[in-house]
Amino acid sequence: MEVANDPPPPPRRRRRKQRQDHATATVAETSISELPSHLTCDILSRLSLKSIFRCKRVCSSFRNLTLEPHFPQLHLPRSPLSLILFRRSDCRHPSAFGFLPLADSLEALRCRRATMTFETKPEIPAGRGSTLAMVSSCNGLVCLADRYCSDTVYIYNPVTRQHFLLPKPKNEPTVWTQPHTRLHCCVYTLGVDDEWRNIGDTRQPLPHNSPFVFLNGALHWIGSEGSRLLLCYFDMEKEQCGNLPLPTLSVVPFQPIVVTRFHLGVVDNCLYIRDEQEPRLPINVWVTKDYKNIGSWTLEWSIHRQLHSWLGLDLKPLKTLKDGTLLMIVKEKILASYNPVTKLFKRASYHGVQSWAESIADVPSFLPLPGAL
Repeated sequence: MEVANDPPPPPRRRRRKQRQDHATATVAETSISELPSHLTCDILSRLSLKSIFRCKRVCSSFRNLTLEPHFPQLHLPRSPLSLILFRRSDCRHPSAFGFLPLADSLEALRCRRATMTFETKPEIPAGRGSTLAMVSSCNGLVCLADRYCSDTVYIYNPVTRQHFLLPKPKNEPTVWTQPHTRLHCCVYTLGVDDEWRNIGDTRQPLPHNSPFVFLNGALHWIGSEGSRLLLCYFDMEKEQCGNLPLPTLSVVPFQPIVVTRFHLGVVDNCLYIRDEQEPRLPINVWVTKDYKNIGSWTLEWSIHRQLHSWLGLDLKPLKTLKDGTLLMIVKEKILASYNPVTKLFKRASYHGVQSWAESIADVPSFLPLPGAL
């Protein structure tokens, strides 16, 4: 009578493979819906804007997570710099917003052709789209003003489609467009104030040919008093104004420095001043990389002018790419790159460039609007 012997144990490699297969099967059986909500919310906040909207359509639980109060704060610092594009309504198309994520390299821009992600149509009452224009943007909240009625101002989030009509200031002071006119300031805090609070005379000049620029909790602008240029700021938290030093600017003999040759903006989270000198001279871009030491201006780029049909003087730096190339927006909607080594410009095309009227560089967000409609 023969006795059956036990089969020999599998080789060590086979046992290791079996353990790996078992671990893989265990992980595969765990779906994302079984993860803790805070982990799922963290994963969603790391996705692109288009992917987040796709996830919201998958199931209601993903959608509810994006509505959690802490989700906008998770998503905002991870949101990539984008061009927020605006198209006014006409007889054929309603007004709409578009988003163009700005890649970190020219290769990525060429590969994707910098394609549009998606459009969101404004929920602003009908009949207003054709008269609205973008004034500024901060943390994904866009300020829209009526071009023919200066006291009609909306705050709009193109991602959530929420909008808020700002109340009209009471007893608004008259501003005369004369030299040495001072800036009069009123403040309205969303979700806090019921009406505008009058801060009064700021003792600061009005901005000239330069928009208000928001950085580090303050608004910045360039003004002038006679022949003297001033870099002014308004601290939003302290509600106080002040002045900051300017870089050492070149002076053309027998020609006064005019404020219209300068433009203030933000690039790579730093203030910059674009100095447009004589046509035969390059365009200088000064950058202050240390906001605490605001007087430490550096001449970062000296852009030599080139006669392209699409290239004008309205050059606005957006960001520095990984290889040191400067990505810029030209004439509100044309993307261009400038290589400081080769001194060459390149144009980057993207879908629907001619259909968009305005653009602002900002980060899209899910920040809610208190009291929004």
